[in-house]
Amino acid sequence: MRSQSLFLIGCLTLTATAKNVKSPTPPMGWNTYNAYNCNPSEDRVKLNAQGLIDLGLNKLGYNIVTPDCGWNARSRDSSHRLQWNTTLFPSGGKALGEYLHGLGLKFGLYSGAGYLQCGSTDIPGSLGYEDIDAESFNSWGGDTLKYDNCYATSNTTMVDSDSAEAKSPTRFQKMATSLEGVDRSFQYFLCQWGIGENVGDWASKIGNTWRMSNDIYNAWRSIWRITNQVVPYWRDTRPGAFPDMDMLLVGLNVLSAEEERFHFGMWAINKSPLMLGGILDNHLSATSLAIMSNKEVIAIDQDSLGRQAQLVRRYTVEEWDIWLGELSGSRKVLGLANWRNESQSVSFDLPSLGISSAIARDVWAAKDVGSVAGTQNVKLAAHELKLWVLSNITTASAPASTYYSAASAKLAGGASLTQCSTDDCLPTGEKIGNIGSGASVTFQSVTAKNTANKTLLGVDFINYDYAFTTAWAWGSNTRNMTIAINGGSPKRWAFPLSGGDWYETGRLFVEVDGFKAGSSNRVVFGNAGTGWAPDLVGFEILE
Repeated sequence: MRSQSLFLIGCLTLTATAKNVKSPTPPMGWNTYNAYNCNPSEDRVKLNAQGLIDLGLNKLGYNIVTPDCGWNARSRDSSHRLQWNTTLFPSGGKALGEYLHGLGLKFGLYSGAGYLQCGSTDIPGSLGYEDIDAESFNSWGGDTLKYDNCYATSNTTMVDSDSAEAKSPTRFQKMATSLEGVDRSFQYFLCQWGIGENVGDWASKIGNTWRMSNDIYNAWRSIWRITNQVVPYWRDTRPGAFPDMDMLLVGLNVLSAEEERFHFGMWAINKSPLMLGGILDNHLSATSLAIMSNKEVIAIDQDSLGRQAQLVRRYTVEEWDIWLGELSGSRKVLGLANWRNESQSVSFDLPSLGISSAIARDVWAAKDVGSVAGTQNVKLAAHELKLWVLSNITTASAPASTYYSAASAKLAGGASLTQCSTDDCLPTGEKIGNIGSGASVTFQSVTAKNTANKTLLGVDFINYDYAFTTAWAWGSNTRNMTIAINGGSPKRWAFPLSGGDWYETGRLFVEVDGFKAGSSNRVVFGNAGTGWAPDLVGFEILE
């Protein structure tokens, strides 16, 4: 549950007292980790910093350069200050900062809210030394700090995602306070991994960005996993506060060109930071350079409204989604995401998205589509994210609707109804959980009007089964639920995360077949396979 009054007080306090700065649009830059893991060096940093300049990427907004884990020595000095590894960085931190500033770039620093740094067994983190380390970052001329979450509870366990301490905001809040006490202003980038509850709520108050997932890795399925986890963070995203979907794989030669465009575009519409990770020399292909240099896609990410797009339609069996987000100038960005390994033709109804008509521009094609209205038929390549920017929008009339709450359902198997606390499980204050094998949730006497076409349902659900420990395998941040209309075959939908805990509701819009005109319809929700379905709050028919 979120406290709006505390949220307001927190924002006012931060504005009034903090020296930490929050860029009004998502940060952009380059980080050593994706190319070099925890093995940065002065030469590697300088090579890629110069690459930003030589390739003109700095002029597009990529202006932060960060040596990630592995930069520092294995011991502090006699005054307990962190020391640079002089074998890797012979000139030291202050000189590196001066070099980057001389190029017109910002100096990004890295540490962690634990005993040791990620990727090491003996390189110190900042836990217990926050004030000293903040002063060191200040003395080196740092501009940003990425703050990780390894070794949160001991100097022997690198990744602890289960303990209360590992999930707690306290260690991250402490470093925010320490940074506020130094002379320089810092952009603060939390790398908490999205574990625990209500992460976006507290992290958005102290950080310019916050990592909301486990690491990205060099496979297409990690794009699916992270995308399903970022869905609910639209509530916390605003100018100065952005969900970090992790550093970009573009330029690493691990995705196809179409997948790189999808990846870059999905990060952009969700207002993620755009942190490059490829080596910016002759390793970089012309295609990857064109993707990361696309001014129109960058402009979506950097739009002044700072509003994250939302998942407005999902077709799980057909493997495609529709995303819609607000842009400045009364425009919108429309994303058609093809998760399928093959090309497919899709159709969608603009009025059902609240749009009667608009002027569309295909961003990746750099081509004006022209006036659009009614039903649209679009061909999507395998793993394509087509992006349209819509302008001159005429709003469609809102559909009539009827709501069916969890309390009106008949439960079978292990499914059970739970009463929730005030302001939880909205809009009904209750939810049905334990929808597993053999369980079902049946709504009788459901009324429908127009049955000539598919019927649009807004399913209110709760899923906080986030994939952290399973992220490196097949964890997807989804729970699957089936819906059957009037005895028809159950159809599956993959529900993303809904909010910040097991009581914050999300809504997934789906289109179903099988309704008949009248009030005798029967709708049955169940699980898919042997897994758990999300908790169900209710559903709305929109016609």
